[in-house]
Amino acid sequence: TLAQLDDALTSSGLFYPTHPGERGGSIGGNVATNAGGMRAVRDGVTRHHVLGVEMVLADGTVLRHGGKFVKSSTGLDLTQLIIGSEGSLGFATEIILRLSVRRTHSATLLAPFRTLEEVAQAIPSLVATGLEPAVLEYLDLLTMASITQAAGIDLGLDDSITATALAYLVIVLESTTSERVDDDLETVATLLGDLGALDTFVLPSGAGAALIDAREQAFYVAKANGATDIIDVVVPRAQIPEYLAAVAQIAADHSTFVAGCGHAGDGNVHLSIFETDATARHELLMNLFRAGIALGGTIS
Repeated sequence: TLAQLDDALTSSGLFYPTHPGERGGSIGGNVATNAGGMRAVRDGVTRHHVLGVEMVLADGTVLRHGGKFVKSSTGLDLTQLIIGSEGSLGFATEIILRLSVRRTHSATLLAPFRTLEEVAQAIPSLVATGLEPAVLEYLDLLTMASITQAAGIDLGLDDSITATALAYLVIVLESTTSERVDDDLETVATLLGDLGALDTFVLPSGAGAALIDAREQAFYVAKANGATDIIDVVVPRAQIPEYLAAVAQIAADHSTFVAGCGHAGDGNVHLSIFETDATARHELLMNLFRAGIALGGTIS
């Protein structure tokens, strides 16, 4: 599992950076689905960290492709072909992973905004700076309130903030040195202020880790609160403002509400749907999917 792998690597100074949010997930399952997660903004998804595989085909044939090398430009890349194939082409029975240097210093920054529109506009500007956050997530008010309540987290925000903020950015910065993290924090905080953030808060390490863990449970919290569907739509990062505006308009047109959060850094939007009428629900989902595809996106 991912947890076992991380534990085994602790003393080596290395780590496997792909983290789709479920530490109990198997490496084989991650390869089969090309799992991503919150760290995709900096570290990419599973396929970026697999150098080779041993695979078993449906007829029992065993193939090996790739290996402990970086470059290979000979023939069809079967390694990349099997990643994300969900078992339809075969099963990976041995996997060679690319590891990274463990980043031992980190900080979690929380930035509340007055509106979701301001958050959406801030995301492309943050990405364009060239900074490389390990995590760049957005959460609307409903999602933030529900996950923190479910996890019993008190972020210590003033009432003036919680009464005003309708959306949040959560940014995790990591490096091998504390100086680099401090420099990046200063840069990001200044930029977020210019982009309309009500304030910026560097969370204590325990609260920061708890918030990230709670964000990873957002799917289950939404389902427990009555969400009928939770969908993933990915759009180009520059199109996030337009897509979130479209989501708000579609929800208004259907006289319903749609809650959301997502991996803002890679354009992945998670939407929680609360619509019990089957016909209206189908139309709502199709309109949300079409809006994303029209902006050059896809269904994840």
